[in-house]
Amino acid sequence: MDRDLTLETHLLTRSYTSNTRIRELLDERYSVQGAQRPYLSLVPTEGIEAPKEKQDVTDISKNAELKPTKARKINTRKEMKVYIKKTLAKQEAIVKKMKSYMKKHPGKHFDPEPMLCQYNIPRYKVYQQLNQLWQSYMRDLLVGDQRNPNLNMILPKLATADYNGCELEVIHSRNRNLIGLKGIVLYDAQHSFIVVVPQKRESETELSAAQIVGGIRILPKRATLFGFSVDTGEEIRHFTIMGTRFELRAVDRSAKKFKSHSVEDIY
Repeated sequence: MDRDLTLETHLLTRSYTSNTRIRELLDERYSVQGAQRPYLSLVPTEGIEAPKEKQDVTDISKNAELKPTKARKINTRKEMKVYIKKTLAKQEAIVKKMKSYMKKHPGKHFDPEPMLCQYNIPRYKVYQQLNQLWQSYMRDLLVGDQRNPNLNMILPKLATADYNGCELEVIHSRNRNLIGLKGIVLYDAQHSFIVVVPQKRESETELSAAQIVGGIRILPKRATLFGFSVDTGEEIRHFTIMGTRFELRAVDRSAKKFKSHSVEDIY
């Protein structure tokens, strides 16, 4: 019977240098008329030392003090900032091209859809599902199993909640151009809300090129009032937050205890 004795041969080379002796042992092991030994005879030898690779012996404590490489410093937050910066630049390029076209061809329609797809500009309708998830999250956070939670229980939860996915509307701001702007929060930064705004249709009167393009907007938190609604299932509750009190990252705000004190006047 033909057998594959590669493994047995390899094991025996650890104890025997003669191929003839190894062959004899294997023949006796698997011979019908042989000794029929249920084991392999391995003789301990000193063996041949393999060349050792030079290792950089460094104290573990010193390794702990080494600074991380540049690649390790790139985290999600920095990548997000780069993405926002590039997206805003692409939106500005589309707006400029649209203005130039409308100036040269007054009265003609400019369709921004091909360029929006080419530059992968965020769409409001895509993030509506994220808003639905946020509504479910806030409903569980504010109401939970309670039917009629009082306001004193809700307010602390609003202060520490995560607003990524919330549909915010600017109620009041020092920047009058932002009042009435509404969008879904794409990124809750420390000093601003990055939101995705819906596209406006050209059928509406007096629309700017930026409103037709849509995309993302940066809403500063300082000196701005934001409004949003939460569907609790039984009713829709409306809330207003002061952006100045939310100038913290979401991860830091969740562990912060807010105190009642005077805040900067937004007027």
